[in-house]
Parts: sequence; structure tokens; C-alpha cells
Amino acid sequence: MKPGWHFNQVSPRFKNREATQGEFFASDTDLRAFVREAIQNSLDARRPSSSGPVAVRIFLSGETHALSAETAKPYFKGGWAHFQAPNNGLRDVAAKDEPVRFLVFEDSGTTGLTGDVDQYHEVSGVRNPFYYFFRAEGQSGKSATDRGRWGLGKFVFPRCSRLRSFFAVTVRHDDRRRLLVGQSILRSHQVNDRSYTPDGWFGPKAAKKTLHRPLEDNAFIDQFERDFCLERKSEPGLSVVVPYCDPDWSADQVAQYVTEDYFHPILNHELVVTVEGPGSEFVISADSIADVVKAFSPLQQAQTRPLLELATWGLDKKAHGLYLLNMCDRMAAPKWSKKIIPEDLADEIREQYSSYKRVGVRVPVMVRQKDGEDQVSHFDVFLEKADGSHLKRPLFIREGILISDVRSKLTRDLRAIVCIDDAPLARFFGDAENPAHTDWSESSSHFKGKYVNGVATLRFVKNSVAEICQTLAQDPGEEDPRVLLDVFSIGTDNHRQGYLVDYEMLKSAQERARTQSPRELTGTAKPKPFRVRRRKGGFRILFGDRKSERPELIDVKVAYDRRNGSPLRKYSAEDFHLGETPISIVCAAAETEIVAGNHMLIRVLEPAFDIAVTGFDANRDLYLDVKVRSSDPVVGKSTSGASGREASSTSKRKG
Repeated sequence: MKPGWHFNQVSPRFKNREATQGEFFASDTDLRAFVREAIQNSLDARRPSSSGPVAVRIFLSGETHALSAETAKPYFKGGWAHFQAPNNGLRDVAAKDEPVRFLVFEDSGTTGLTGDVDQYHEVSGVRNPFYYFFRAEGQSGKSATDRGRWGLGKFVFPRCSRLRSFFAVTVRHDDRRRLLVGQSILRSHQVNDRSYTPDGWFGPKAAKKTLHRPLEDNAFIDQFERDFCLERKSEPGLSVVVPYCDPDWSADQVAQYVTEDYFHPILNHELVVTVEGPGSEFVISADSIADVVKAFSPLQQAQTRPLLELATWGLDKKAHGLYLLNMCDRMAAPKWSKKIIPEDLADEIREQYSSYKRVGVRVPVMVRQKDGEDQVSHFDVFLEKADGSHLKRPLFIREGILISDVRSKLTRDLRAIVCIDDAPLARFFGDAENPAHTDWSESSSHFKGKYVNGVATLRFVKNSVAEICQTLAQDPGEEDPRVLLDVFSIGTDNHRQGYLVDYEMLKSAQERARTQSPRELTGTAKPKPFRVRRRKGGFRILFGDRKSERPELIDVKVAYDRRNGSPLRKYSAEDFHLGETPISIVCAAAETEIVAGNHMLIRVLEPAFDIAVTGFDANRDLYLDVKVRSSDPVVGKSTSGASGREASSTSKRKG
């Protein structure tokens, strides 16, 4: 019997359910979430007997290798009635006669999806990757040593398809069986007055009241691999095919996401990624990653290269030994103090830091699990002073995964990476991680109530960089309250620099109540190279203090402010476009380049520059991120407007 798509009719015995897993990944683009989750799964599935790095291949067909509708017919047999059914949750459903552009993800050096293919419920103590990948939702067979936890990441595969569907070919390393399965996740829908559940399965038709089983027809799978340009053959691992992917996706985008999110395991020789697309191919390895970055935009290169250099230095330093800091009281909640930096090392570390040399330290910490043994663990911090750095917070990496949205204490003029690789602490933070691997939460269901002093330990690590820099900034026993001054400060007059409010804003209400008055700072204020001013329906950026150095290039990002989440991440092209009506840019002594709908670069031509941007909704607050950049050539610039901005300024203004 030829394979096809099969959906189950709604049973009166069970409640109806709609898939909502995609909400966990809404903070990232579909493509970036796909790259992050797929590579993380491959790293977790590394074959124990395999030597060398996990190898990943990501292939974008584009128009060049798209399947014709006629060639694709066997792979969508029985499915179109469901894919085109009313109210099935698909917003941009593909046409039946449309060529099939597709995305391929393949890994090697991995185990493949092993386990009993007939298992249909969770069995305690049984590790069955096939079951958890294809038959389970919200369940995970991964252990505490794996990077994943939630069993929801696989939803990124159908989410990238306009049919909310994907195919997977797996070769298992233990029994060498080669299996093909297709899955679809729609909404409950009706076809010919019959109601169907959201989940579809591609394969042989199952007998009544039996499981859908994977396809093992070698001839069919051989043809499938040829049609979709797979290179799997008999190599153990997993190949995922996403049909009808976004036609605007490119190999350059994928290479950028891979480099930004997985540079650490690549530099550590744990991962090699090949990205292929029409007219483009990148092999991203420890030896080639620096060359890959050369294909990025000048701004992306300027931001990425220093991080790669710091990470490379950190890995080498880790191999040869780091400064070991002192551990807090083993039984008490961890808390930062000057005693953590050993007296015999303090002067040496402080001298390196103050002279703009890189610093690498290992911080011991106790992990205390309730109803479990206390374990001594550690994390590593690599940092360097970097005037004008675009980073407002350190980068946090857990077992090779970049946790991109950790809300730690803010820093300025600093570049820092925090690596958490030691097993006890990695498990601790894995439990606190959200399904998208972008943040740590004290209220995560996997974390809350599981650890003694869990919240204090989590905050101890998250705020480590700011605390270390605070300690290193000046002589022992004397704090430098201006470490974060340019991020949060209130100006006073020419004789006093302002009141420190950074740490106060981050304190609890109880802590603030115990503070009788803010500390007064003394010293000379740092001249600002630009000012940001409010105006009706927009904002104005103009020259700053006369004593400041004139900026050459200013980077401006703008979005409507939101109550929840990052305004810049949640910017929508429907809100406005800086290069289109009704937005107006009027400038003097400057010129602009529109980089994206909410992003522009400004080249300052003369000291007395002045830029006005108007046309925004006057009833909504604007969120601005304005930074001075190093001078770069302006490509394709628009001279109809000009822009300027502060050395580093993030503000919210009523439009």
C-alpha cells in the first residue's frame, strides 16, 4: 500500500485540544528558532562511540532545487483536503500546484531516533527517542545531563512550514533501520463534514485501532532522498525536511544565526555546520568561522569578531588554568563580597582588568538539591574592558547553548562571556531554562522548590560580571559606584555627577525601604557626544557637550514600547518603516542609511548636527536604542535625513 497522509477523526471519548507549543518560541524568528533547537537536539544526540565533532548540514533549496508539483505528489497524497480545510490554523497555505521550496537539516555523528517504534505511552526508566520525537507532546526522555528538558522544541520543525508539516528520515546506530515519518500539526478541522484532530501522520495506513507506523520501504525512501537532496544514505543520524518554507530565507541568514548562537561549541571543536543554498555555501568550523564572519555586514562583523576572539582566548585560557576565586560559605546562600577574590590574586587581576587586558576567572559555587547530595561546582567568566561595546549585558553560555535573553545587571564598556559547563551547575540552570533556551526563570516548574538557596544561587551567577567589575574597579575596600553610571544616572550640576540609581532600581521594595538616601557621586561627568529630545510624534537627536568627541557613526533602533517583552524584538513592519511615509527624517550636518524598518545608521558630517524624526503614532510611547559606532562606510545611504545618538542610550519617550 502506498504511503500517504492520515488524520484521526475526533473521538467522543477525548476532549479537543489545540497545539500551543509555538508560543514558547515567539521571541525568535521561525528560522532562528529552528537553527537553535535543531542543533541543540543534535548535540544531545551525539553518538558515544563517535570521535570528532557533531556534523550538521543545513540546505535551502530555493527555486533552483524546488520540487515541481508533479514530482511532489507522492509526498502529499491524502493531505491536501486537510491542508486546505477551513479554520485549520494555516494562514498562508501553499497551493497544490505550487513548486515546493524546502529546508533540509541533517546531522551525523549522532545516534538517530532509537527505541521501540510501537511504544505509545511513556514507560518509566525507558529511553526511547523515537517515541518522544514522534508520539509525545510535552514529555521529554532527555536526562538531566542533556541540554533540552521540555519536549517542546521539535515544534519548531512544523512551525517553519506553510503546511505546518515536516518529514524525517532516521538511520538508527544500533539496529541500522532506516525509517521515514511525516507529521503535521494543524488545528482541529473538518473535511466533508467530518471532524479531525490536529495531528497528521505520513506513512502506511494503520489498521483500525492500531498505531501509525513509520515507512521502511527502501525504494520509496531512496527516491525521497534524491528528490529532497538528502545525503543521509546509511549514515546514522536524523534528516528533517521542511516543505514549503519561507521563500525569503537564505544561506547567509542561516550562517549568521549558526555563528551567533553556536560559536562556542564550534570554536571548541564540538560542532561543524555546513550551510548550502543557491549560490552560497559556508563550512563553519573552528578553523573557518573567522572567514565566515567576513561575509556579514560591517556592523555585524564589528560586533561578532571581538566575541569570537574573547571566546577563543577563553577556551585556551581554560585549558591552561584560570584564576580560582574563593567559595562562599558552603551552607549559606551565596552572596558577592570582596572576600571572594583571594588577596594574593587581587592586585594582579585588578591590574590586568584596569589595563584593558583580558581576565579569566573560575568561580566555585555550591549546588544544593533538596533530597539530594550537595555538590561543589563552578562557572567561568571571561571579560575585557571595551569602550563603546554594543553589549549591555554579558553573554551566558550553558553547555554550548547561548542563552540570549538573560536579564542580568547591566554593564557598560565591557565585553564578557559566562560559561556554565560543569555538570551540577549546568543541570541547575537547565532546570531554570525556558523551552526556547533563551532565559532562566526562578519560577520555572522544573526549578522552583527543587534546590536549597536556588534563587540566591541563580542570581549570584547572573549578576557575577557586574559584581566582579565593581570589585576590580578601584582599590580594595573602595567601591566604584560609577561602573554602571552611564546606564542609570540622574544628573545634578557641574560639581556633582549625579545620584546612583542602577542598583537601587534592581533592589526589592524591602531593600529600598532600608536605604535612607541614595549615595552621592563625585567626580567629573563624562561629556556626552549627543542628546535625545522628545518632540510631538517623534524624537530629535542633536549634538551633545562641546567637550565631547564628535561621533562619526550613530546607530539608532526604534520601536513602540510594550508592557511585556523586548520592544525591539517585537517590532512589527506594520507599525512603521523609517524609510516610508508617514515617517519623515529631516537633518542638518548628517546623512542616514535605513538598515531595516526600525533601524538606521547616521553619519555625522559636522559637529553641530541635528536630526528630527517624526510621523509616529502620537498616542504611543517610543522606545529608542541609540549608540555611537566606529566609523564604517555607509552603503546605499539615504541623504534625505540625518541621525545622531549618544554613546549609549536607551530611552522611552511619548510619541
